[in-house]
Amino acid sequence: MLARLAAFLLGLLAGAMLAIGVGLVPYWQGLPPAEFRAWFGAHAWRIGGLMRPLGGSAVVVAGAAWIGARRVSGSRRVWLGLAAIATLGVLVITLVVNEPANELFGHPGALSDAATAALLVRWMR
Repeated sequence: MLARLAAFLLGLLAGAMLAIGVGLVPYWQGLPPAEFRAWFGAHAWRIGGLMRPLGGSAVVVAGAAWIGARRVSGSRRVWLGLAAIATLGVLVITLVVNEPANELFGHPGALSDAATAALLVRWMR
């Protein structure tokens, strides 16, 4: 049951990340940096309101599925472990790169136009 829930949550998380990457980021990159910062300051909380609980629950459930499968042998346990590790990796990158950038994007005057463009490229990677 946990493995299925983990797969569901990871699928939702991957889909949301894909939508941001192919939908929002190109839009953001097309805006002048000052307009992007204004948009981000006004709307980023909506993205965070979805991504934070979705990402957090995916990490917890994927880890629980891996721990719960300790009696399972073979490739299923390996795949559950890889899913948990990959999800944890996404969490670390989000906390180390994306969240600090989000704070800067959302604060007026925190970034120059050139710094905004460079940080957005890093954020997307």
